[in-house]
This record gives sequence, C-alpha cells and structure tokens, in this order.
Amino acid sequence: MVLAAKAGRKTGTVGKKPKLKGVSPKGNYKAMFEETVPQEPEVIALKVRAIALGYYGAQLREEGDAFELRDKVHFSSSWMEKA
Repeated sequence: MVLAAKAGRKTGTVGKKPKLKGVSPKGNYKAMFEETVPQEPEVIALKVRAIALGYYGAQLREEGDAFELRDKVHFSSSWMEKA
C-alpha cells in the first residue's frame, strides 16, 4: 500500500521539458552533427626517393626507389628524401 501511494504521487515535473531560449532543435542537431563527424582530410601525396633500405606500404624499398607517401607524417629522414 505504501508503494502504491508513492508511485501515484504527482510531483509537478512529470511531462514538463525545459525550454531553450534562442536555439531551435534543428540548430542543436546540426551543430552536434558537425562537431561529431570529422571532415574528410585533404589527400596530399608526397613524392620521395629511398636513400637507404626501408619498409613502406607493405613493400621493402631499396635505395633509389621512387614512391609516394599517403601522408606527410610518414616521412622518415633517416631513409627517404623528397623528390
């Protein structure tokens, strides 16, 4: 009986939603979507030449081999030079 009385009690907050002033629901969704979905990075290929033996792109590169890096951060000055 006590549980039924507590469950039936009205607190005045059931069904009420806080109202946001100055922001539409579409605006909130759009901002949230843009923040969580990363923009596609620009594809910049960097042409290099191997100056020593090295491994890149699932291949062993020998001295003199010319190839492209998928990203600038993959450059290694210890066995590559920019072409």
